[in-house]
Amino acid sequence: MRYMLDTNICIYLINKKPLSLLQKFRQCRPGEVGISSITLAELRFGVAKSKFPKKNTAA
Repeated sequence: MRYMLDTNICIYLINKKPLSLLQKFRQCRPGEVGISSITLAELRFGVAKSKFPKKNTAA
C-alpha cells in the first residue's frame, strides 16, 4: 500500500473536490490505496448520522 487515506480525504474524494485530488487518486493502481478501520468506522458513523443515509451509503 502506498497511500493510507484519512476520513477527510475520503470525504473529499466522495464529493469530487478538489478536482486535483480526484485526478491523483485515479492514477493509483489497485492495492496502492487503503483506509484504516478507524476511518471506515468514522465514515459509517457519519452516514448513520446524516440526513440522507441511503444516498451517502451509495457514495
